[in-house]
Amino acid sequence: MREMLKYTEIDSETKGGLTEDECECLLTDMLKTQIEVKNGKPFISVNGNLHAPFAYTTYFEECGEYSDFIKSGYRMFFVNVSFTDLPINNATGFTPFLTGVFERDKPDYSEFDGAVRRILSECPDAFVFPRINIAMPRKWIKNHSDETVETPHGSRESLYSDAFLRDGAKLLCTLVSHIRSAEYAHSIAGYQLCGGTTQEWIHHDLFGSFSDVSLRKFSAWMKERYGITDIPTLSKSDFCGDFNETAVRYGEFCGEMTAKTVEHFARVLKEHINGEQIVGVFYGYNAFVNDYLWGLHGLRFIVDSPYIDFFSSPCGYDDNRNLGVDWGDMLASESVKNHGKLYFVECDIRTHLTRRMQDSRSGRYPDNIYNTLDENGNKTVWSGPDTPELSLSAIRKAFAHQITKGSGVWWFDMWGGWYHDAEIMAELKKMKAAAEASKDKKSADYPCAQTVLFVDEKAYLNNPRGSQLCHSVNIIRKALGNTGIPFDLCMVEDAARVLHKYRAAIFAAPIPSQSGKSAVEMCEKLNVSYIQASKEKPFYSVAELRNFLISSGVHCYNTDGNVIYCGEGFLSIHSVNDGEVKISLPSKYRVAPLFGADFAECETDVILIDMKKHGTAVFELIKEVAE
Repeated sequence: MREMLKYTEIDSETKGGLTEDECECLLTDMLKTQIEVKNGKPFISVNGNLHAPFAYTTYFEECGEYSDFIKSGYRMFFVNVSFTDLPINNATGFTPFLTGVFERDKPDYSEFDGAVRRILSECPDAFVFPRINIAMPRKWIKNHSDETVETPHGSRESLYSDAFLRDGAKLLCTLVSHIRSAEYAHSIAGYQLCGGTTQEWIHHDLFGSFSDVSLRKFSAWMKERYGITDIPTLSKSDFCGDFNETAVRYGEFCGEMTAKTVEHFARVLKEHINGEQIVGVFYGYNAFVNDYLWGLHGLRFIVDSPYIDFFSSPCGYDDNRNLGVDWGDMLASESVKNHGKLYFVECDIRTHLTRRMQDSRSGRYPDNIYNTLDENGNKTVWSGPDTPELSLSAIRKAFAHQITKGSGVWWFDMWGGWYHDAEIMAELKKMKAAAEASKDKKSADYPCAQTVLFVDEKAYLNNPRGSQLCHSVNIIRKALGNTGIPFDLCMVEDAARVLHKYRAAIFAAPIPSQSGKSAVEMCEKLNVSYIQASKEKPFYSVAELRNFLISSGVHCYNTDGNVIYCGEGFLSIHSVNDGEVKISLPSKYRVAPLFGADFAECETDVILIDMKKHGTAVFELIKEVAE
């Protein structure tokens, strides 16, 4: 197995040309940040002061609405920067970057520097998070053809390549040294590391970086992990159809080694910045992505990493982000929180103001990618709701999901202008204020999920790729969202530490791993009710899940198919139909409407409100009332 590269092994030029004394002087002014848990929820501590993890970013800096968010009290901003301007999506050829820092003879930091300076000119007390795309420039690709994989838009670095790990680390430290020697260095609060396709550490070829370099790595891994030296030659056809033991082991290798690549860069960065600021990554989409060749099923290898402080993913794209369903977490968010990490969620919520990226940045992109309408005139995932009211409902739903989970939010205004509306910004301001005030709410004082949906990363290896068994997790997770019963997502490996909190468990993997089987046995030992998907019954309906949970003693808030979120002192309902809805609380609380409902704060255990189809109402639960 490869060694992790240490900062001490990187040559001194990456320190920005500063002397040791100059470095020491500069470091005294740096922000000191860490993740700190208070009352069961993770916050970002900046120089000892806790801040709710609520932020803003955009791909198209020139179209961003920083002013709107600054005026609304936002102080955390992610700013994108990339080693290259090569595509971040190798299927479509899309890239948001106008400049690749290392594409010229000398590094060009102008795009990033300009964006940071514009933010600080209006908000001198901003906290800036560079969102770094670790993707190698053209010259490196040309000079390392034996360390690359082929994609529809040219060769790209293999995520397993030793040269990529070494040279990518050097470029990362060169970029960060520039940032830490700039006049704005005192405003840098942390970093987010991206790479691979769509910057989410997905293999550039969507097929496990399948190439000579990966097969060499795989052979070494098989010898060390399983003691196997006689390995059949693999071809892409081996991953289709019937179960193939060698292909399955390659899938396991994909998840583990990609996770370790992600940790490698986090470690290099943490050591380079002396551990002073938080570092986060995209990784671990184990509750959403079912293809093991994407390389995203190794969260358990790095969830405890001391070099990674937060994990990110978008909120789910179920049903093309249509309203009426839960946009669930893409990873086992409860496991992330239970391991002391922050789940910092990308909320790229489309609105009635969302337009084609081709219209936001005219002349830059071909007309055949990322359109808001398909060839039949139907809306795509790149379009938003038709009305301001439904746009507000979508934003409320994303906010409610995350605040009831104790997660963070960064509003991702991809092409700019999506939230440039007075009413939207008024609510976004109020949402941030509610999140800040939640620091003093004790999680234990409020109702929470009594159901856990277990995610079994290794079980994906047991499913023939493309078979219906692959979809059981997503289908069951989505159905759970309309039961009227909140639930948590957790990895099976964490069953021992979490099962005492739940009355019922759901295992969505039709062919569980050994860890999954052990978690089931633990349920039996602890007398926790459970159901298990199987090859014969890979899916469960909304009604089946609801009936099972109610029979297990789980509290049901609503039986009409609406989406309910409850936790951390907040409650939300997203309606599927017009009319009066009833929300039954497990006991009496003081209920204060925040969004989407208009009644006086009151003590009650039943909420009755009239709602329009696809409306969202959010409430704060203030305290439990003694009977």
